[in-house]
Amino acid sequence: MKTLCGVCLILFAAVPVFAQSAPAPTDQQAKVVRQPMPVSWQMQMGLRSYQVRTRIPIVDKVVLVPDAATYLDEISRWTLRGRWPVLIEDELFAPMYVRAFKPSKVIRRTSIGAMPATSGEKNALAKNAITQSWTVPGSDANPQNPAEAFASARFEPIGIVFTSMSDPAWTAAVALAAGHGQVLSWLEGPFDPPSSTMGPAQFQELSTRIEEGTQKTGLGYKSLGDAIDAVTICRSMPWKVEVPPGAQWAPPVGSNPKPGEAVAVTDALCRIPDGHRWAIASNIFGDEVRCAYIAMCSLYLSPRSVWMINTYGTEGEYGRYGMTEGVEVLKSAGYETTEFSGAQASVVSWLNLLMGGFKPDVLYMNTMGNMDFFKMWQTIQCYPEDVPMLQHPMAMHLIHSWSLTSAESRDTVGGRWLEHGIYAYAGSVYEPYLVAFVPPSMVATRMANMVPFLVASRWCDGPIDSAWRVTLFGDPLMVITPPSTPSMPRIAPTALDPAKGEADVKESARAALVATKTSGAAADYARALGDVVKTGDDAMASQLWSVAVSKGDAVATVCAPIALGPLFRSRQSDAFLAAYRMIPAPSLIDQDMLWQLWTQQLSSIKDRAVLDWFTKQVRSVRPAVDLSRLAPEIKRVAGTDAAREAVGGWLAKTTNDEARKRINELLSTLQ
Repeated sequence: MKTLCGVCLILFAAVPVFAQSAPAPTDQQAKVVRQPMPVSWQMQMGLRSYQVRTRIPIVDKVVLVPDAATYLDEISRWTLRGRWPVLIEDELFAPMYVRAFKPSKVIRRTSIGAMPATSGEKNALAKNAITQSWTVPGSDANPQNPAEAFASARFEPIGIVFTSMSDPAWTAAVALAAGHGQVLSWLEGPFDPPSSTMGPAQFQELSTRIEEGTQKTGLGYKSLGDAIDAVTICRSMPWKVEVPPGAQWAPPVGSNPKPGEAVAVTDALCRIPDGHRWAIASNIFGDEVRCAYIAMCSLYLSPRSVWMINTYGTEGEYGRYGMTEGVEVLKSAGYETTEFSGAQASVVSWLNLLMGGFKPDVLYMNTMGNMDFFKMWQTIQCYPEDVPMLQHPMAMHLIHSWSLTSAESRDTVGGRWLEHGIYAYAGSVYEPYLVAFVPPSMVATRMANMVPFLVASRWCDGPIDSAWRVTLFGDPLMVITPPSTPSMPRIAPTALDPAKGEADVKESARAALVATKTSGAAADYARALGDVVKTGDDAMASQLWSVAVSKGDAVATVCAPIALGPLFRSRQSDAFLAAYRMIPAPSLIDQDMLWQLWTQQLSSIKDRAVLDWFTKQVRSVRPAVDLSRLAPEIKRVAGTDAAREAVGGWLAKTTNDEARKRINELLSTLQ
């Protein structure tokens, strides 16, 4: 047997080999829990995922591709000698990812052309990418499919991923199957969106198809601790299912929900007839760009900073879902952990934190509310408009009712979190009992002991392990390892041959800057600025924006949309406002950045014309949210009548009854 980077490939064997060969815990790790935790199937699951990650070197680069075909081609270049993040280039997720991963190089590839026309050809390409990524370099084996490749590497797959190449979430499926070493299976057919509810018959058909697909692998799966404990469904599908009478997985009689009401599909799936689980299920949906981003976050990022926000207080039943004990656990494990409670978890504190975007890698939070609002300390409400922009990709455990009931809609709490870049999310699809959520202290303890993050957020045994209304979004094998845990060092990008059509993005930026000296063209300045943003260098991007402004409006106007992100994250409020005002049609994300950066600074504005301009930037779905914060400042500068005129003007701009009701309520307070 050939060796790989000094590690014999036999180390990729089945579960017992992984569990026995795990590194001994450090003194710091041993302090994570007050009482020793026995090695559980959840920890073994995490160890298997962790050891795959640490035994295959990560190449210190990020590759940006222009389309799905090139994405699949780049994944097929992964080998057991090295792998690296691959993203479909965009303006939000790619720069956010690069800022977190901090590669030595960002590479851009040119397109290889379109995807094949037929589903059979697409399926074959996907399977080939996984086969290539697990083929043993230098061996005599020539595997023709993933199963043969796994066998030649003496590796037992650690999960199963279901997808359809007709659904854009396949980009996550192929990457997660190749990255973790999982079986890829097809789940075809029409499905309704996540906001929909399955009937019992449709759910039973889905459940049967998932189990039959898993059974066909020939791997053990019927109980927790077998080979297959993770099931990831990468495609759009309903997130709720009606509870049929007599279902063994339903919550106890007399509890919420009752037969005929809805529970989370991912919580009801992967159970044997008596209601016990045989695996943990999760879902990933979205477009090709976001789903690729989700997979790369799960496979290659190393989260370290954690925020824990407690709006519940410490008394009574809600006190069990506080954060203090979890903070102690995570700090002792080496995570950079910050707790917000009491006045630190107020609306004022929250709005201050929004300025420039959230910085943690992981968020634990508890709030009360509904799909379209969440209550901070002293029950004062925030709205989807107040869901933060993110500086880095973030995983989240959110105790909150209804947040994911319409996950595809940005006008809900959960939908806005997902749109802004959450890649792993444990949250509720409906109104659950509080007991449906695993307390943050328990999630933190599990996470610090190598249990995958989403698995740590799920009840897995005992009387509470019924199907509730908490769903899992993301990769169930993603482990947020303690900072003291050994990891595989990155290898230099020069260790592998470049693909055809590769270009260094930093070099591209330099070339564009050189071109500006002779051309002075706005397009060259924009290209240079865009490339710098893609490399994650916000400081340099801000400097280039200043240069663009100095060249006049013709250059600045073209560069303004590109400069908004860096100016927002560095809290350059005046420069951001100047750039924003040059954009003819700001995007919804641009609007979110504007209000999150300026809401807490409206009180500093003395010019009525500027306040009148803000009135025209009010977000239209819930105009009363922005108007309620703007009206007092208009009243301060120009009087009550001016404030009432600004607010009342929005009555003619909306036909939504609820929006009009809120505007009239706001008018009644302006006396």
